[in-house]
Amino acid sequence: MAITETVFALLMYVNSSLDGHMMTDGFSKCLKVKREAERNLSESRENVIRYECKQVKAELKPDDEGRMKIYKIIDEE
Repeated sequence: MAITETVFALLMYVNSSLDGHMMTDGFSKCLKVKREAERNLSESRENVIRYECKQVKAELKPDDEGRMKIYKIIDEE
């Protein structure tokens, strides 16, 4: 069962295209995860990778363990 909700998400863009997303518990948690992800990027990568924290309207579905995850982003606010 999917629900639609506005949540904070860490968005990952690869070569300017949205390639991944992860729901976070608020803006400050998102910024913390973003800093960690940027520190772990390989210097020798071929693609341009950019992370962004944003509030988005998303369709959420429970994963195998019952935790809600972003299934699809409906609107970036």
